[in-house]
Amino acid sequence: MEHWIWLSSLPYVGPVTQKKLLATFGSPERVYDASPSELKEIRVSQRAYESILMARSLEKPKRILERVQQKEIWLLPRDDPLYPSYAKNVAESPVLLYYKGQIRPNLPSVAIVGSRSCSNYARRAAKELSTRLSSLNIPVVSGLTKGIDEAAHSACLANCGYPIAFVANGVDDCYPKEHRSLYEAVINEGAVISQYPPGTAPTPKQFIQRNALISAWSSHVVIMEANLKSGAMTTAHFARKQAREVFVLISSDARFRQGTDCLRKQGIRPYYSFQSIAKEFIKLS
Repeated sequence: MEHWIWLSSLPYVGPVTQKKLLATFGSPERVYDASPSELKEIRVSQRAYESILMARSLEKPKRILERVQQKEIWLLPRDDPLYPSYAKNVAESPVLLYYKGQIRPNLPSVAIVGSRSCSNYARRAAKELSTRLSSLNIPVVSGLTKGIDEAAHSACLANCGYPIAFVANGVDDCYPKEHRSLYEAVINEGAVISQYPPGTAPTPKQFIQRNALISAWSSHVVIMEANLKSGAMTTAHFARKQAREVFVLISSDARFRQGTDCLRKQGIRPYYSFQSIAKEFIKLS
């Protein structure tokens, strides 16, 4: 597994280039052993080319692997059958993920995301949707942050559902700190997943990458209120790019009207209640 960790953590080598290298060489070990001339032939960027050649050491990956084992973290490489087929070929999906908990085989999932400062109406809508999905044995995907994420995960857990939380930091730590009990409950009943090794602190860029994974692992994405410049809007952007079905809650809260109007103008369908889209989700059960 050291070679998977090595490939996934190379500077300037993102998921698209990672998959391109694997498609050419067949395995992380072969990428590691590739000659300069072989790398030149596949036309990676100059920075990626130099990064691969300059990082020919497994010392750091070995240290990460030791930490993974100490903290009871699991690794999910791209060739693992548990890596969902509908997610692994998405451009933003990395070739290796870290997780705590358990991942079920190839189940279609629904993402529920929205504002941290959501209205009570949106919170209730998120809980209702999460509850109904859980009754249909459909996994609920979100981001473990405040507001809508917390409401979706909590309702899923309360109704014996299967929650999946993507985080922008290492899975060995809980962010935000006050969600420690929720984080532990998700691990016990579902999975907390990240593309970052243990010990990684969250950054704004990593939250964007986290949002791409939320939609990549979901067949449907429901936006429960979003400001124009927000994580929920970036999730909607990735969902459309990844050809996911996207819905937006029609809320009367003026704080989110611009975001809602923006999404509706893009052709995203309205969400009023579970009944308005029940047929979409019953197909998945």
